[in-house]
Amino acid sequence: MEQARQIHDRYYEIADRHLSNVGLANTFQAKTGVPKVYGAVGTSVLVFSMVFFNVAAPLLVNLTGFGYAAYATMNAIESPGKEDDVQWLTYWVVYGFLNVAEYFTGFITYWVPFYFVFKLAFVIWLMLPSTRGAEQLYNKGLKTMVNRMTNASAATVKTPGAPNTNSTTPASTAAAPAATNLKSE
Repeated sequence: MEQARQIHDRYYEIADRHLSNVGLANTFQAKTGVPKVYGAVGTSVLVFSMVFFNVAAPLLVNLTGFGYAAYATMNAIESPGKEDDVQWLTYWVVYGFLNVAEYFTGFITYWVPFYFVFKLAFVIWLMLPSTRGAEQLYNKGLKTMVNRMTNASAATVKTPGAPNTNSTTPASTAAAPAATNLKSE
């Protein structure tokens, strides 16, 4: 039992130290008299329970994915370093891609049991600074996919005045008779 108490105290101190930087947590503790760590744990359990039982799950998961990330992004903008800027810019790219993909696969995800529990865990993994999940996902998959798509589209886009390499007839030759006919009329 003493070992469990030591573990509790250690994690309590760590959480209390981190929550001391959050004004809302300090205000909660001052107004209610309840330690801010217990308030944060209680809120987390309530949100997880609501997601688990699918009570406003899409809203809560998206608020989690947007709320903390927006707060951390604003702090990153104000900080002098660039490392946290890269982390949160990458997060927003991956989070946006996830939401667009979810829009088109919603009819499938509707049938996946506990989908929003998995999505909540995934979004938390993406945003945690200790895991840097968004950067991992971006560097290992999304970046390669986007580069392939942009390179493929760049190859099909014709620059004005450049010869057409996709057919045997250059574009300028094919367009020349039409232009000449217009001028002669």
